[in-house]
Amino acid sequence: MTTAKQEFLDGFRLVLPILVAPVSFSFITGATSVQKGLSALEATLMSAGVFAGGGQLLALEVWHEPQAWLLVMLAAVSINVRFALQAASVQRKINHFSKFQRWLTIATLTDPAWGMSEVRHLTRQVSFWFISGITVPIYLIWVLGTLAGALLGNLVDDPARLGLDFAFVGIFIALALPFWKKSGALPVAVASGGTAILAKLAGFSALYVFIGAMAGVAVAGLMAARRARQEQA
Repeated sequence: MTTAKQEFLDGFRLVLPILVAPVSFSFITGATSVQKGLSALEATLMSAGVFAGGGQLLALEVWHEPQAWLLVMLAAVSINVRFALQAASVQRKINHFSKFQRWLTIATLTDPAWGMSEVRHLTRQVSFWFISGITVPIYLIWVLGTLAGALLGNLVDDPARLGLDFAFVGIFIALALPFWKKSGALPVAVASGGTAILAKLAGFSALYVFIGAMAGVAVAGLMAARRARQEQA
């Protein structure tokens, strides 16, 4: 039996090497927020309440005076809709959590927490404290990094030019690598990535993330149905 402290530390050790991503990404978000006219307090409260890096940056890109609130909300939702798929995926692994723990896990779900929980589930049961060990440091860094970016971001003319946001892309690649061990991963990845690229080129804005994900889900579903028919034959 492992204790809550051991589980928390397991999650923290796993996420520790990739914390550079939320550090850099949150700094860019804070700096961009101030450049768009938000105060440091408003930018920090936004990160504390929304806690969604890609959605926040995309919303800030379409932010202008007067604010088009509907456009801002749609931009944030469109790129974060992937969390609906991730929540559905991780739900089966956390059914043994208490009701509050399940709600809190889904409400604060991050890409690293989802990916590492999926990998953890391949060998052992996922615990609430394991996920907390991943989520808590990311959340704290995200909020504090946004504040730092809002206060110091004016020292950099164009924060995005530094390419710090590429750290987030690197995290996605690292999270995807363990799934290559699963059969059928390559066709799903090709379908999802290829469709997302085509959707982006076709001008679907942030929806290309969701469109690509749904293409991957469709291919995975077809492959599962084919395997079921072969087993019945």
